[in-house]
This record gives sequence, C-alpha cells and structure tokens, in this order.
Amino acid sequence: MGFLGGGNINGRLRQLVEDSGAYDVIGTFGRKDELPGRADVDVIVEAATQAAVRERVPGLLHAGVDVILLSVGALADQALRNRMLDAPTSREQARGRLIACTGAIGGLDQVRALRAAGPLQTVSIESRKLPGALVQPWMPPSLQEALRAGDAQIVLADGPASEVARQFPSSANVAAALALAADAWDTATARIVADPAAERTRHEICAVSDLGEVRTMVENAPSPEQPRSSAVVAWAALRSLGDYAHLRGFPGPHGTLML
Repeated sequence: MGFLGGGNINGRLRQLVEDSGAYDVIGTFGRKDELPGRADVDVIVEAATQAAVRERVPGLLHAGVDVILLSVGALADQALRNRMLDAPTSREQARGRLIACTGAIGGLDQVRALRAAGPLQTVSIESRKLPGALVQPWMPPSLQEALRAGDAQIVLADGPASEVARQFPSSANVAAALALAADAWDTATARIVADPAAERTRHEICAVSDLGEVRTMVENAPSPEQPRSSAVVAWAALRSLGDYAHLRGFPGPHGTLML
C-alpha cells in the first residue's frame, strides 16, 4: 500500500499503519513523485487535496490501482465523478476501485439503506467549526478578519452540498460524502456555521424517506496539528483500510467486517 499526500492525516495514518505491522508500505507520494502501478501496489490512500484528486487519482484508477478517497469533496465535480465512477468499457483493462471513506461523519450506512429503496425526500447537513478554521482565500478581507477574531457566530454557506464542498475543500468533504451516500447531488443541502463555542466540530445529518429517518449528530475533536480536520479522520481511514484488507482476503487487523 501507499499514500497520496504527505500532510497531517496521512502522516498520522502512516504512523498507525506502521505501528500495526499489518501492511507493507511502499511510500508516500507527493505532487511531483512518479506514481506506482498495479504491479507495485494494491491500494493507495488519498489524503491530499481536491486538486490532487483531479490530477492524479484518475491515472491511478486507470492503472488498476485501488484508491481509498478522503478528499470526497472532489466528487462534487460531476465530470470528474463520472470519469472515476463509470464502469470501464470492454476494451479497457480492469480499473482500480474507488472507495470513499466516511471520514469525520457517521450514519451513512443507514442513509445508503434508505436510498436503496428510492430517492430520499430530504438530505441535509449542518457543520459547525471554530471560526479561525474556516478562513478561505476567496473570502473578502473583512470576513477573513471577522473569522480570525472569532467572537461572532456567522453562517458562511447554506445551499447545495456540491457547491459548499467546493467552497470549503478542507472542511466540507462531509457534505460531499453525504450527497454521495444519498445519491442526491442535485438535492442535498449543506450549511456551514462559524461558531466560537464549537470547541469540537459538530455535524448534524438529516435524511428522510418513506422508510424512516436518519438524524445523526457527530462531535469531533479537531486535529491538534491541523484544526481544519478532525482528529478522527486518520482513524476512519485506518478502519477503511482494514475493511479493504478483509475484502481482498489479505491479513489485516482483527475485527468483524461490517458493511
């Protein structure tokens, strides 16, 4: 296995993987590194950026390498989503599998179960973070200053989940993960709130269908090294990697596979 992106999440994940001794790690690959092929690696864990997904993940999949995706917000781009998720044609070699990691939220297994019975009536997520963790380069200076001051609650986005995932590439992968689970790219909504009281990042999910409702609230401690991300994300990636290993028949961590 290998890692795409050498930032905080993959740095922590690589430490966990190496401590476990359950996987053979061939390396961490940055922007300018040559990527491995199917003969070299079974799976790559991506925890880089949405731009890195666009530039590098399609090539990995085409080469037959499986990819565990953490920058799920990249899938808000419909053209890229179609490119990576469409089945290969009969003339193409077997593509690698794209596996979306749930990252910082839960409840998506039940959302997917409801969606299996038909389109959902309501799909929404509200995320609250400390203001300073939500500063974006596209924001006007006055808004950036207000967020850095961190003394007021501000609604920064309230609209289509696909658009919010593009606006907040480091903070709204959860919105894209929900839209993906619900197959509701055209209808899922997301709300981002800068909240001075949000010592832990909070995500509230709502999904409604004729079969029932999912209402889930998750609170995550921010990563000490990178407050834009939740500390649990590296552990979620480790869990995804363990499930992958079990499905492939490889020796992996102990535990029961839950799908």
